[in-house]
Amino acid sequence: MSKKVKDLMVLLAEYAVVDEDTSLQEALVALDESQANVPPGRGRHRAILVRDRSGEITGKIHYHAFLRALVPERKAMGEAALMDRAGVSDDMRDSSMRMLDLLTGDLMNVCERARNILVRDICSPATTHIDEEASISDAIPIFLWSQSQSLLVTRGNRTVGVLRLSDFFDELSSQIKRGECS
Repeated sequence: MSKKVKDLMVLLAEYAVVDEDTSLQEALVALDESQANVPPGRGRHRAILVRDRSGEITGKIHYHAFLRALVPERKAMGEAALMDRAGVSDDMRDSSMRMLDLLTGDLMNVCERARNILVRDICSPATTHIDEEASISDAIPIFLWSQSQSLLVTRGNRTVGVLRLSDFFDELSSQIKRGECS
């Protein structure tokens, strides 16, 4: 049996989708609410989709974007010349400053950061897509090329769902185990 992408995709209405001017905190609430729509036996969503004012999906917040949003920009170090004279390498200085940022409590304000950061400022562009009528085997090179955990699924020029790598893997491995591959 040859399945199509539309047979495995999660419909956009069942996924966490937020407007670009939504705060990260609000986006996390939307993600939590969307988990209620995950059918039994399927994994939880691992990203939040971001739509622009026209309703088009333009971005995605994945785990790394979420973490980057919570870590503050590293402050400029005024004593760089002194560190250079002391023989401290750039890598060691950068590593030390990151650790200092963590130890001085910058992460203590993660809730405030999440309330004030807009998703449009942290999302990754969502440009990799596959047509809903494509066979699931057509998704293999796209997943490999994009190194993404999900692909937008389109009907014409409109995004209608998400093909998650976890669902794709589960289906493909089941087919292999049942000997249904040709």
